[in-house]
Amino acid sequence: MKKLLLSTLLVPLFAHSQTPAAKPINTDSIKNVNIIKYYTKALVVNPNDATSYYKIGDAKLDLDLFKESIESFDKAIALDSNYVDAYIDRGNAKDKLKDIDGAVADYTTSIHIKPTGKAFYNRAIVKKNQRDYQGSITDYDEAIKIDPTDEDYFLNRGNAKNDLKDYKGAIADYSQAIALAPLFSKAYANRGLAKYYSKDYSGAIVDCTHSITLNPKEAIAYNDRGLTYIAIGNFSTALVDFNNALLIDPQYPDAYNNRGLIKLKTKNYLGSINDFTSAIKYNSQYTSGYFNRALANDALNRFSDAIDDYSEYIKLAPNDAEGYFRRGNSKFNLEDYPSAILDYNIAIRMYDNYTYAYINRGLAKLHQDDYKGAVEDYTKAISIDSKNADAYNDRGYAEHMNNDKDAACADFNQAKALGNTNAEANITKYCK
Repeated sequence: MKKLLLSTLLVPLFAHSQTPAAKPINTDSIKNVNIIKYYTKALVVNPNDATSYYKIGDAKLDLDLFKESIESFDKAIALDSNYVDAYIDRGNAKDKLKDIDGAVADYTTSIHIKPTGKAFYNRAIVKKNQRDYQGSITDYDEAIKIDPTDEDYFLNRGNAKNDLKDYKGAIADYSQAIALAPLFSKAYANRGLAKYYSKDYSGAIVDCTHSITLNPKEAIAYNDRGLTYIAIGNFSTALVDFNNALLIDPQYPDAYNNRGLIKLKTKNYLGSINDFTSAIKYNSQYTSGYFNRALANDALNRFSDAIDDYSEYIKLAPNDAEGYFRRGNSKFNLEDYPSAILDYNIAIRMYDNYTYAYINRGLAKLHQDDYKGAVEDYTKAISIDSKNADAYNDRGYAEHMNNDKDAACADFNQAKALGNTNAEANITKYCK
């Protein structure tokens, strides 16, 4: 019976030999092939032996022959309907084949027959991968009740709590994992990340550094420490950490994305685009890569390219109002005001208090000579943020264009009082 590993943790490293060498023999594969041969022969003697089918299925699972392993587990279960390990490992094979419902069903059946920590743990991982974080935590709770000495249970429950932004709870779980396994480098790295999110930057650096000391190949620790250095404004040291993460794992999307953010902050827009593109190359569903590359394209006035990236981001994150807002801005910059307004409309429907969506929609309406509509949008923005100097200044201009001079000058003066740099010129031009 096998315990699932989380696919979201470190990607296996690629080994590069310095001189030509013979391909190493995969002894595990040879062992599994021999297991299949051995138990296949056993079935000739006893064709109704559920254990033989299970052993064959288990070996095929190790050889990544997932469909064939399921066929063997099916036969084991047909002969013994209470074969707990067969249900668990069949669930593992189904999970590999993305048959999530089938995997959950098998883990659940095994739990009904005999609750085991591994069954709850494996089902928890599937739920977490489906973003059912609370459901996964419930299953980790049960796994820990059964076996409170398994550090993986605490580590991964901590990961689920981290996803729910329960950083205090996550840190407690990572600490327990470390208490059980003091050399658990990944637990230090993940606790460092939770401390980063908690704004305990010094604690985050200490944990990530300890993780690296324990395992210099822990790419995630370099990445998370780099994030912390960004947070405290130490971009040069952060860049070194992301470079180290990528030396260890050249296909690490987070490290490319985070290195790209440094380049974006330091106005190396072309360099940042290269890094965001690499993040997307290694994970075509990498939402932040599309969004951040769009920001860089916007900075280079590549508004059409930015719109393409925002559109991909919206496909992956359709409930994020900022994606629509930003795409609307890019369309505005291409003078496609009607389409920009449509995006601002969506952003506002998602988030009614989106001040700058109202301001920018008002500006788009100004460009279409819809002065009344612009005034309404600026008025709404001011009702949300009464100190927004831009909203007063822009409403003043819309009121001027709508022949309401008194209201316009009152707004220009209010904008000036709040610090708008354009208000003085507008007062001089339109109010004297």
